[in-house]
Amino acid sequence: MPTDSEPSLFRPCRRFVMVAGIAVLTLVLVWPVGVSAQGAAERAEEAGARGIITLACGGIGKDESERMLALEKAHALTLLLVSGDGAYLSGVEVRIDDPLADLAVSRACGPIGLVDVPEEGRYRIAATFDGQTQTQWLDLRPMGGKRLVLRW
Repeated sequence: MPTDSEPSLFRPCRRFVMVAGIAVLTLVLVWPVGVSAQGAAERAEEAGARGIITLACGGIGKDESERMLALEKAHALTLLLVSGDGAYLSGVEVRIDDPLADLAVSRACGPIGLVDVPEEGRYRIAATFDGQTQTQWLDLRPMGGKRLVLRW
């Protein structure tokens, strides 16, 4: 707030700085989602073009998990890896494969995994945590937006 001793010349400048600051803050808060959405579409296209299965893992922290979950429609599958009480898990060994096409991806993942596949088909998802393996077969297609929750 301007004071009585502050020249009126600075009042418009102060208002401009405040409006510019709000615009920059809005850009910073919105920008990562736009970049992530574009990156998600590019990864899906890359999986198809290169004939590979991709698995992007993350979701540590509220902001990152919200961003990843907002992108689930742009991926063939979103994996949620959770404990019996619903708490997110990390360090889960995940393998996704298409045995007929001899394609596979495997890595430590969690709590969220975004999967892209090169073409529509039946894929095997196997995940191991604390020595216990769960296996599911799913019909997936590029950008199909499916969700699978695995609980231990």
